[in-house]
Amino acid sequence: MANPAEHPLSHRITHWINLINFVALITTGLLIHSPYEGMPMNAIRNIHFFFMYSLIFTGIVRFYISFFTKDRDFKKFFLNTHDVKGFMPQIKYYLFLQKNHPDNPNAYNPMQKLAYIGLPILAVLQIITGALLYLPMKFASLEATLGGLAAIRGFHFVITWLFIAIIAVHIYMVFTEAIDQLWYMFFGIDRKKKRSAATGKTSSVQR
Repeated sequence: MANPAEHPLSHRITHWINLINFVALITTGLLIHSPYEGMPMNAIRNIHFFFMYSLIFTGIVRFYISFFTKDRDFKKFFLNTHDVKGFMPQIKYYLFLQKNHPDNPNAYNPMQKLAYIGLPILAVLQIITGALLYLPMKFASLEATLGGLAAIRGFHFVITWLFIAIIAVHIYMVFTEAIDQLWYMFFGIDRKKKRSAATGKTSSVQR
């Protein structure tokens, strides 16, 4: 698990903007997929498009930060030999088949790296399939190649649930194993250091 101090302000801002983007896109996407009577479809669709453009813009900004700024962190997501060896132990740990947390010298474990690599790929696929659903006549040949609108809609829906699953697991892991990082991601405060400092002051007063 990454050290909280390894999350600079630029990472934290894009992280929370993307969380809002995903929540809004998933919610409006499910409403568009299964509308109810009297639902303001145009408004829901416009909200969906707004957050889609926000996701694209934020993704481009995060990509630039990852590779070209002082806060670049792209190397942390590369899989290495330790990740290959630790892949199965990490899965066993997540499935409660192994009690002890696998040793990990990297900022992220192999499952985290796969999730972080997979998210932008899924996002690109989701944007492409969404564009095909909205403008089928402009991409008629590609639509036909992919099996028609029904197949594309199904693929779009499956990716949505993959996003939901990844986000749900991420939230679960934060609350069970990295609650201090949640505090840091919200307020930029390292609670461990804060508690240590408070403990040190208390000990000094007692002496």
